[in-house]
Amino acid sequence: MSSLISQTFRARLQHIFKLGTSRTSVKEEARRIRVVNIVSFATGILVAVYGIAFHLLLHSLLILIPAVFVFCPAFFCMIWLNSRGYFNASRIGLQAIFILIILYYGAILGRVTEVQLLAVFLMSVALLVSRPQEKAQRIICVSMPIICLVALEFNYYFHIVEPLPLSAQTQNMYRWMVMPVVLFLNYLAISLYQRNIMDLLRVLRSRNTALVRSRNEVLDQRMQLAKYSEELEDLVHDRTMALQTANDAKTRFISELSHEIRNPLNAILGISELLTDALGQPDSEARIREMARNLHATSHNILELVNSVLELSKIEAGKTDEVKMSDFSLREWLHNAVNIYQSIASKKSVFIHLEIDSRFPEMIIGDKLMLGQVVNNLLSNSIKFTPAGKNIRVRCFHNLRNMFIQVCDEGRGIAAQQLNAIFKPFEQGDSDVYREFGGSGLGLAIAKRKVELMGGSIEVSSQQGEGTNFLIALPLQVSTENGPQAAGELPLLPAGAKVVVMDDNAIDHTIMKHFLARIGIAQAGFAKNGLEGIELARQMQPDVILMDLHMPVMSGRETFFNLRQEELLKHIPIVAVSSDAFKEQEQEYIAMGMDGYIRKPVEIRVLHGVLEKLLYRAPNAARGAQSHAC
Repeated sequence: MSSLISQTFRARLQHIFKLGTSRTSVKEEARRIRVVNIVSFATGILVAVYGIAFHLLLHSLLILIPAVFVFCPAFFCMIWLNSRGYFNASRIGLQAIFILIILYYGAILGRVTEVQLLAVFLMSVALLVSRPQEKAQRIICVSMPIICLVALEFNYYFHIVEPLPLSAQTQNMYRWMVMPVVLFLNYLAISLYQRNIMDLLRVLRSRNTALVRSRNEVLDQRMQLAKYSEELEDLVHDRTMALQTANDAKTRFISELSHEIRNPLNAILGISELLTDALGQPDSEARIREMARNLHATSHNILELVNSVLELSKIEAGKTDEVKMSDFSLREWLHNAVNIYQSIASKKSVFIHLEIDSRFPEMIIGDKLMLGQVVNNLLSNSIKFTPAGKNIRVRCFHNLRNMFIQVCDEGRGIAAQQLNAIFKPFEQGDSDVYREFGGSGLGLAIAKRKVELMGGSIEVSSQQGEGTNFLIALPLQVSTENGPQAAGELPLLPAGAKVVVMDDNAIDHTIMKHFLARIGIAQAGFAKNGLEGIELARQMQPDVILMDLHMPVMSGRETFFNLRQEELLKHIPIVAVSSDAFKEQEQEYIAMGMDGYIRKPVEIRVLHGVLEKLLYRAPNAARGAQSHAC
């Protein structure tokens, strides 16, 4: 029991001595705080005990009241200051209390107080609790006890303050009572110095050990560095060769990409000029229709090329889209895809035949967008390599677990040694073939990665002179949804709806005006920049604003924030219409507060879907058709 009490008492003392040390991470500062706490606690107890003892001996309140009610609380107040983080105030306060004790008791008790030994203790404490760089403070703290002793001697000589009358026996008893206290305090100072020196030696030994260990580690590191240097030279050489190879491949790719872009651009420019010449000439309608079809097909080619480059850069940056499953009719979807590419293939008199197993499920579950990227790339690739008068066959069939889409062409085929390279980006096989037929060499690389992302595989077989066969295998998930409704014209939007279009491109104005008219929007206003657009919006009070992001005078971002700050306009839905094709850019503008995002070139079905959603959602939309509003 006594052992437990002793341990508890020591733990409480250690807690008192460490008050305030947790407020600093500097070990030396923590040591000084601990010294102040120890000295304050010890002298506070001693002052209270000896104040009571001397009062019982002399029966004088001049000794009892200052000791118990002034000096003792003052010492404990220094510990409290440390606990609150006032370290400098605590150190200076401790010195001041000792100075007052020396002056006060030295004056009222006379020479029997042995203040000389107390002054020595005070100078020791001053050196313990002061920082080495605080030279002025150290000098002042060491000088004050000396000044106090001189002042007391001056008082003894001139009798300015008369000491209490003490008998010889009382003086001797008082001297013997004071001497142990003063000796204990000096012993405390010496022990604190000794502990400080031991801590310093311990630190020095630790640093010396660390220095030796560090020197050995440096020697080891030098040996390892020499070894790494040799390995690095070999690695740099290998990486340089690999980089040079990749750079050469990308240089070829950029050259061929430029060639591929210039070809359709040249066709677009030529057809545009032919259309201009044909206008107004007799019997020009059939030729204009044919040229318009060619222009659409050529534009579709260049759009696919740009999309392929963007898709590849996204995949290589590790930002591949997630698979988004939905219910759809693969049968209907393939019919639409083949119809689109048949118009492109018609330029070369190439025919696409679609064969779908009659037992194929009406509705399946899959990522329609990602599957479209795969099939579009394969069809585009097959059209390029299939000569006039030949055929492309698209077959769709399934077994219990997988569905298969097969694209077979009657082109010139691929050499066996090149089959492994056609799915790699920047590896285009026979560059002369690609020069002749076109192609960027990206479509198959993207198709392979998309198929694998959907959990499937893609295989190729080919025989030169006879054609190439691509086979896509994907997991089959049959949907329980009903079959799709027959596709027809897009439903008209509310006739009373108003739309403001902000775009600096006059051609985009013409295209957007045509699209809006086709889906039933007759009240449309057009502005060439954000400043004009805001003024037009004030006049029209539209239901939706379609806004390009890159405009002169006031950019799309500035225009958006200005619209959101106007009380009469801030409720109007704003849709960004931009050529910025990356998903991150779309997410940035949606996070900014845009109500929708449409990529250029604008597709009429996408435009219809966005407007339909916003017009039937907005409270002020479709003024002419309130019965359809939510």
